[in-house]
Amino acid sequence: MAESFLNAESAFRDAFNQPNPTPKLLELIRAHPQLPTITHLVSVYMQLAAEYPLQIDKFARALVDLQTTNEITVAAYDAFGNPAQQDIASLLNRELAGFHSGDLVAAEDTFVTPSNDYLVASLLSATSMKYRLCDSPAQAGAVVHGLHVKDRRYRDDAPASREVLVVGACLQLLITGSYLYGPTGTDAGKVDVLTALQDIQAEGFVKSQNGQRLLEV
Repeated sequence: MAESFLNAESAFRDAFNQPNPTPKLLELIRAHPQLPTITHLVSVYMQLAAEYPLQIDKFARALVDLQTTNEITVAAYDAFGNPAQQDIASLLNRELAGFHSGDLVAAEDTFVTPSNDYLVASLLSATSMKYRLCDSPAQAGAVVHGLHVKDRRYRDDAPASREVLVVGACLQLLITGSYLYGPTGTDAGKVDVLTALQDIQAEGFVKSQNGQRLLEV
């Protein structure tokens, strides 16, 4: 990704490493109020969440604080592609939705490890819903896909990725199940999750120890 301004990568990383990242992030946005700044900010947020997953709540709360900021607008585009000033919350939602839609398409790495890109994407997706940062169809769709609701016997075109897809779905359900089933929930909230998980467990194809623990929870 091309830098949105000089040394943007290190500037955003330094900001997120502050005890309270919000003031520094606002300073950077105020100095560079263009759409690429928000895109780059979200990209660095996702990189840091993958590198330091135990700090993901701290990083996400910084974005929540940015959402409530009304005194800054950013030069961007409206829904028709016309130049327009947009608030930070709308742009964060849009940029996160774009990342989630791309990252939850397929699980190319078939091993259940902390560095698995699909599992990291599932963690980020769940965090977006938990903090009301973003809710895109791709996020709930990944849960439904992971539960194989349309084909409980798993006759899909990527059998090697089944375990990772299931673990990703479990990860999202564990973190944000109450959101999916709440009044603002999505189609994932209409799924008989317990039955699906019991069938998945009976199939016995979740082989990794950590995956089995997550499935049981």
